[in-house]
Amino acid sequence: MAVEKFDWCPKIEAVSAPEYRVRSSKFGDGYEQVVGEGVNNRVDSWPLTFVVKEAVALQIQAFLNRHGGFKSFLWTPPLGQVGFYRGTAPTVSPNGAGMYTLTTTFTQSFHP
Repeated sequence: MAVEKFDWCPKIEAVSAPEYRVRSSKFGDGYEQVVGEGVNNRVDSWPLTFVVKEAVALQIQAFLNRHGGFKSFLWTPPLGQVGFYRGTAPTVSPNGAGMYTLTTTFTQSFHP
């Protein structure tokens, strides 16, 4: 099965929320040893908001539902390169006049 690509554009205010995964051990003399956890210890996540018409909202929702929060898809973040991401279940709010707001968070995933 081919990996799908997410092509819809979020609102301009998308903000990256990177996380560095580390392991640490503290010792009684105040010394702390810290190492990166795994090969890919930096994980990027993006809380995203889409304000779109009903038809587009349904397409985005169907895409995210198809991936179920565990299947990765391709996405290009702002100032980034195309990579694998997973999306959380979208929350949907009607704005009136056929417009909807969808919010989700994309979290970077890694493949060998």
